Amino acid sequence: MGTDQVSGGAVSSYFTVDTLPMHERYGVWKESIDVLFGVDADKSIRDNNFTASIESHLLGSMMIMEVTSREQNWERDNLQIARNGMDHYGIGIFKEGDLFCDTAKGPTKLPKGGLVVFDLTQEFIAHTSDLKVMTFVVPRPLIEDMVNLPDDHSMRFLDPKNPMTRIVYDQMMSIHRNIARIGQQQAQVIEKSFSMMVATCLNDAVGGDRETVQHRQKLLNLMKVRRYIRDQLASPDLTPRKVARDLGVSRSKLYDSFSAYGGVYQYIREMRLRRAMSLLNDPMRHHSSIYDIALECGFASDASSSGHFANGMN
Repeated sequence: MGTDQVSGGAVSSYFTVDTLPMHERYGVWKESIDVLFGVDADKSIRDNNFTASIESHLLGSMMIMEVTSREQNWERDNLQIARNGMDHYGIGIFKEGDLFCDTAKGPTKLPKGGLVVFDLTQEFIAHTSDLKVMTFVVPRPLIEDMVNLPDDHSMRFLDPKNPMTRIVYDQMMSIHRNIARIGQQQAQVIEKSFSMMVATCLNDAVGGDRETVQHRQKLLNLMKVRRYIRDQLASPDLTPRKVARDLGVSRSKLYDSFSAYGGVYQYIREMRLRRAMSLLNDPMRHHSSIYDIALECGFASDASSSGHFANGMN
């Protein structure tokens, strides 16, 4: 079902269910893609001429994927986010087919020739027709510091009439066409230049009236706090009081910003559990004990904290 090869600076692979008996195809596809997305298709689609394939290329730290498949629903939920710990953006081109999302930033249907941006640290639900989509999966650190509001771009539909959208679109197509001839040093240059283009494109997409500007400022402030918490997560002394003091934010404003998460303390706990889940599922860490991982994720050695960790893993 799959093959791997090294070509230039890229490691490439190909996966398809099309060689399997029809009654096995959808089940194998669903299980294979589950690391990234949950999928669901009508029974008539699953049982009749279902097809799915993935051509992928690892170019430096970026993954380029071209997926061909039938109509279906796509979802990324908290379980998948916690399980694989991917901190990446996806930038997609629909070569064939349509994408629909009721919570998209922009129209609910991706315009022809536009780009879709999704954030693998955030939940979303979408629907696609029969499709062929090319997606660049880019590590957050390559883009985050260049984007004004890095947490405000999940399921953003970028207008094909915007020249920056067209430039990024054309660059993605060109990189994919030349993937077999790109060397390792060239791949590093492409990583940087492509990340800068995407960041510029996203910054260009942000705008609006006073209400939306105020909303985005709140998101920016929230992003700063979340980044601080992420950097300090291993510290057992990380508390809402410490966050407020170190960032010069009033505790009431801090609590208000995190009300949707159940409060600051609950957010910190969930982030620690998410990191722990990621480490527990990392094959490179299979020799680490649960106790060591708990300490590494900021859970103190006292019985109360250990109990929180054990309950969260259940």
